[in-house]
Amino acid sequence: MDILEAANRHSMLDVGDVVLVAVSGGPDSVAMLHALHIVSSKLGISLHIAHLNHGIRGEESNSDQVFVCELAQQYGIPISTARVDVPTLRIESGLGEEETARIERYKYLQDTATMLSADKIAIGHNADDRAESVLLNIIRGCGIDGLASIKPINGKIIRPLIDTSRADIDRYITENSLDYRLDKTNLDTTYARNRVRHELITLLERDYNPQIRPALVRLAEIAAYQMDYMRYAAQNEEHNVILGASLDTELLTNLPKALQSQIIRNKISEVKKDLVDVSYDHIESVIEGLKSGADFTVNLPTGEFFVSRTRNVLRVWRRDPPEPAKEYEIVLRVPGETAIADSELTLRCELVRNPKPAKLSHDEALLDAATITGKLVARSARVGDRIQPFGMTGTKKLQDIFVDKKIPRRDRARAAVICDDEKILWVAGVVSSELGKVTAKTVQAIHIVAAPHQST
Repeated sequence: MDILEAANRHSMLDVGDVVLVAVSGGPDSVAMLHALHIVSSKLGISLHIAHLNHGIRGEESNSDQVFVCELAQQYGIPISTARVDVPTLRIESGLGEEETARIERYKYLQDTATMLSADKIAIGHNADDRAESVLLNIIRGCGIDGLASIKPINGKIIRPLIDTSRADIDRYITENSLDYRLDKTNLDTTYARNRVRHELITLLERDYNPQIRPALVRLAEIAAYQMDYMRYAAQNEEHNVILGASLDTELLTNLPKALQSQIIRNKISEVKKDLVDVSYDHIESVIEGLKSGADFTVNLPTGEFFVSRTRNVLRVWRRDPPEPAKEYEIVLRVPGETAIADSELTLRCELVRNPKPAKLSHDEALLDAATITGKLVARSARVGDRIQPFGMTGTKKLQDIFVDKKIPRRDRARAAVICDDEKILWVAGVVSSELGKVTAKTVQAIHIVAAPHQST
């Protein structure tokens, strides 16, 4: 059985190629490695295995790495391995575990390919993966580019199994008595992709179309052809509407809407370096703004990039990054006001006799004065900061709380941490501590209100 049909159909491999083969230890990558190993001499290519241990599954991840190393030794193929701590990186980035793992995996493969001067990077995506991606992208709301889904060739990256079904790969493994590792997270339906794979596609096959997988793959192929043409047409028109680093709005609005959209996307990608989180709504807002004839500005995700029209010029621009927040520590005036310029806040403190526990806004804190050790200060957040959140018995990393509450990075850097000599009592506007709470026995409390700092 030939499972490398796509490699031939798309002319993925050339004589003399050094091919970096991404091997996780799962059935797809094991089958791909075996098939490439068999034809490597005939095709005149040399192989090098790459394996990244994501550290997601503890000892199972370590066992995967050992398995792939043994496979490399068995085939006599050189191997490069590395380990990353995805669970920790996920918290730091604020992204999901699956997305963090994907980013780290591709970064490692690209870096390793550069180090080895590899010509190609072979990845084991199959036809079923492509069908699932099409469906997942439709659910999320995509354009033609999203329908094109996983591409057979993308720069150095090649996908030799992209035309081969998962069922055919399973048969190949059985016929060749290949051992492989199973990743239990692929069965975890808390991941959207796994729900599509194990639930939605199964439902569609059973109740609507037994051939839904090949139908979705055909849709991806058709979309890819149309997307290629759209890019070609947009490139031919772009030189007519470009004004230096900007676009001529009058000429742009005379084009068909599909070309307007593609040219705007191209310009955003040129400035932003990607189209991550740039949605249909963003592009539609720009096009509707152009139709209005008035000046406008559309904010792109993260608030760092913008698309603006001024008279007859449309430009994509980046806001100058703010100055990095400085580390600070300021003793609070109790009672009194303390300006915290680096956090753009003014903290007003007053003493309250015989306070009663009450529900406060997120900009207020009421601290039992008897629980405070030493001086009360406001400072910047530090690596490793922990707090015992109100109502909890244990502590939690402040970084985790920022991620859970989706606090933007720029705001995390400017958060005002209120603490005494021993512990954190409040992070203004974010979280209060159990350790400073007011009870029925409290004699005196400090009431703190955080207000925007008014510069003079």
